[in-house]
Amino acid sequence: MSLSHAPLIVGRVTLSDRASAGVYEDRSGPEIDRILRERIANPLRFVPVLLADEEAAIEEALRCLCDDDHCHLVVTTGGTG
Repeated sequence: MSLSHAPLIVGRVTLSDRASAGVYEDRSGPEIDRILRERIANPLRFVPVLLADEEAAIEEALRCLCDDDHCHLVVTTGGTG
């Protein structure tokens, strides 16, 4: 008996002024993808977002991931500066 599962849609938001400006590559976002793929049995579809650490842009991105992209889970990383 084979069960098929619809993909779990995961919004992944990386907040980094420098990575969003192209100063360096976002490595934390892809690492989150890797870790979640190891630990979640369902197929995953990631919706990655890379933003500068600006409150209005973050709010809008989170709203879009939930309302427009219908993400089941949203994970954030960064924003430490």
